[in-house]
Amino acid sequence: MTFNDTLTLSQSSAVLDAPEGLPEAVFWDMDGTLINSEVYWAAAERHVIELHGGTFSDEVPLRARGQSTPRLLQIVQEYIPAHVDPDTLRSEIIGYVIDREREKPCWATGAVELLDVLSQAGIPNVIVSASPRAMVDNMARQAPQGAFVGYVCGEDGLPAKPDPAPYLRAAEIVGAAPANCLVFEDSPVGLQSGGASGATVVAITGFTPEGVVFDGPQVTNIKDYVGLGLDDLANFMELGSLEK
Repeated sequence: MTFNDTLTLSQSSAVLDAPEGLPEAVFWDMDGTLINSEVYWAAAERHVIELHGGTFSDEVPLRARGQSTPRLLQIVQEYIPAHVDPDTLRSEIIGYVIDREREKPCWATGAVELLDVLSQAGIPNVIVSASPRAMVDNMARQAPQGAFVGYVCGEDGLPAKPDPAPYLRAAEIVGAAPANCLVFEDSPVGLQSGGASGATVVAITGFTPEGVVFDGPQVTNIKDYVGLGLDDLANFMELGSLEK
């Protein structure tokens, strides 16, 4: 998908009223950032491990958080006594999560409202996730119309986070310099990836298990998106410019 530079009358008005220093684009990690799906992933991991005669541990979701699908499957396999074909594990886990997300979209608090603000201001959004294409596409389609101009997923053949490649690709999608973009992330590997790309990074902590330490390159930590407006995004970018 390609960002359309043609703005509606309402978007043009919003742009005229917008503060200076706004990001040229906003990139959203998906699980635990854009959507509160970590509970679905944990349930899927428990379901599959126990299905194959293993014993689930609460450390599984912590270890799997933010990881690529191949790494997630490796972690899950460690808790299953007999080897299971990775394609089988992948199908079972992803199928479980997609079914839950189709039943009940789990948008992060305030995310849809912020997407609407950004859309009205003509600022493009891109999902940048390690999840498979079917899952990312499912959530992109459930978002408000026009909220996302594209996405990067775990099946795009790019090096996985913490490598900066996924966020560099997102910048290519919108034709912006990474340094002029804002990233929302929730995992250590995601924060590292966004920071390494040169973007300004904000950590979302509202869906993070206790004990996870946020000491990455982010300029600030926020619980959710409630009440965030264009002035806040401009402030984030200013903080990012001071640290570069």
